[in-house]
Amino acid sequence: VPVWVGITTPPATLLLALAGALALAWGGLRRPRDLLRNGPLRFGLLLAALPIATVAAVVVLETNVHTGWRHLYFLHAPLPLLAAFGLHRVASAPRVRWPRLGAYALTGAAVAVTVVSMVRIHPHQGEYFTVLADRATPERLVSRYETDYWDQAPRAMLPDIVGEHPSETIFLRFLRWGREQLTILPPDERRRVIDTTEFVPGERNFQELRDGQPCPREGGHVVRLYANTLSCIVDTVAYFGDIRRAALAAEPLVRSVYDIHRDGHVLTYVRDGCPRDDIEADGPRFFLHLTPVDVNAVRPDWRRADARRYGFDNRDQILRAALERIDGNCVAAILLPDYPIAAIRTGQLIDDGVLWQAVIAFASGAPDYAAARREALAKEPLARSLFDIHRDGRALTYLRDGCTEAEATARFFLHVVPVDEGDLPEHRREHGFDNLDFTLETRGARLDGNCVAVVPLPDYPIATIRTGQYDDTGARWTAEFAIPDGE
Repeated sequence: VPVWVGITTPPATLLLALAGALALAWGGLRRPRDLLRNGPLRFGLLLAALPIATVAAVVVLETNVHTGWRHLYFLHAPLPLLAAFGLHRVASAPRVRWPRLGAYALTGAAVAVTVVSMVRIHPHQGEYFTVLADRATPERLVSRYETDYWDQAPRAMLPDIVGEHPSETIFLRFLRWGREQLTILPPDERRRVIDTTEFVPGERNFQELRDGQPCPREGGHVVRLYANTLSCIVDTVAYFGDIRRAALAAEPLVRSVYDIHRDGHVLTYVRDGCPRDDIEADGPRFFLHLTPVDVNAVRPDWRRADARRYGFDNRDQILRAALERIDGNCVAAILLPDYPIAAIRTGQLIDDGVLWQAVIAFASGAPDYAAARREALAKEPLARSLFDIHRDGRALTYLRDGCTEAEATARFFLHVVPVDEGDLPEHRREHGFDNLDFTLETRGARLDGNCVAVVPLPDYPIATIRTGQYDDTGARWTAEFAIPDGE
């Protein structure tokens, strides 16, 4: 916490706050009785004690706190008050002129630097570190400090970078959600942009690109996008107008409340005459669930863990962020991930349930459930229960002939116990097993009244598997079996 306070608070404020804290401590030690009689001294000592007491409470109570210190931002409040007290004490010191003038100059400089920084970075204030942060190299900056919200400006930055490189292939290193913003580019320019997840030592740092540093024109370069790299404004109306016209000229994959089109890795949503509620924060909620062919291909790790747990990759937030309403028409463009997709389920939710939904199966990625059923029936199952369970390599096949609606809709649980708990994702190690729960909707199909589900297994050695189905009343059926030799 002291480090984070230090690198995100103006240095002048820190110095004056330190002066105020020292002045308070000196006053309290010199005249302890004044603590009861002197109101400003009591208030000042309370301000100095509160940050220590609250941080100590967080440590003692083991409170969950995100990286960085955004759950402790209330510590900001005492700092300017202590700084004001420090300024007052320095300025009111008798017969001491230079410290007084220095304190006034320091205060003026602190205000000026803050105002200039706010104007310079607006409207992307995600990058808020002071000169005290270690900026020796880009990799140290990224590896040492929280960068969750540093990729807020790719929509404004990408066209400028691509415009500076009219013919070269451009390699981009995206942070978190940034890769989704490639849809801001026209298709011919999008093909020239390659996403790379590996940091290249010696790459140029474009953190100050907005101040006039040009994009390099030689060869291919990895460019990091940070929140303060705003250098141009995208013509949103023209961009989404082009997307809408291109979509209307082609046959959609799905016709519903929104027509859904696909062009390679780009999924486009179009609705003419859409209500304003669709783009409001409190309007109907959009959902976009991608079912991967192999959950292990999903990245990054936190997405893979969620996909294993729920059976799909949740892109709800990205769809909501990509939606725009232009001239009364709603348009969204989503860049699909590059792993093989078996199916997509999307639509809108309202308080009473699903407003509309569409399920899109991808022939190139969806398992052939009929073939999986035929192959499974030719072998002896690993376990027999309400569903027979078969294993083929790194996948389990669930079969139930003549399954009912209740059996088809009940949620499956699938708990995988590894030979070595160290193979589990970090957040699952305390539980001792991997949670790969799924539904028939995300991992299977009903074929002529028969239920089939195919679930890929993790690639680490497995000791035992516990599985079954449950609903609101509890477990409907369970099965447990060992994997021979930890295969």
